[in-house]
Amino acid sequence: MKLPRWDRLYFFAFSSAMFATFAFLVILFVPLIEINSSESGVSQRTLLADGQTLPVLLSLIPLVLSLNALFVIPKDGVPDKSQKINLWLSTILVYVFVVVSILSVGILYVPTAILMTAAAVGSMVRRRNRTVYARSPQESKSGLGGGKRRRNKG
Repeated sequence: MKLPRWDRLYFFAFSSAMFATFAFLVILFVPLIEINSSESGVSQRTLLADGQTLPVLLSLIPLVLSLNALFVIPKDGVPDKSQKINLWLSTILVYVFVVVSILSVGILYVPTAILMTAAAVGSMVRRRNRTVYARSPQESKSGLGGGKRRRNKG
């Protein structure tokens, strides 16, 4: 399996968006409500089957925030200042959602928050630009190009 040539921040943002999508699908299709009644026994329902649309709509917030971060971060390269601010604000808002809704559906979005934190912190790490000193493969020691030039200390 060959992975695409994406930047590490984009991998974190992509993974957080996939976890947020998975969590939203769990909220939509997995029966999360258990009803005990004396005549029919125990029955389980999804949130939509029970008529609770507000928790379903509110659980779209982390999904939208993680997709926003995914579309803002460049696939290759370092994000600029406005993209970093957008990423940090999205991360903070996902954490607020997780803390506020931890007792109901917020626990499903913890991996999303962790991966968005990794992307946000990774965006603050300075990177060195790779410099290629050899202009052609013939100038390099291996014949493949790259590497430092020989210094004449003569």
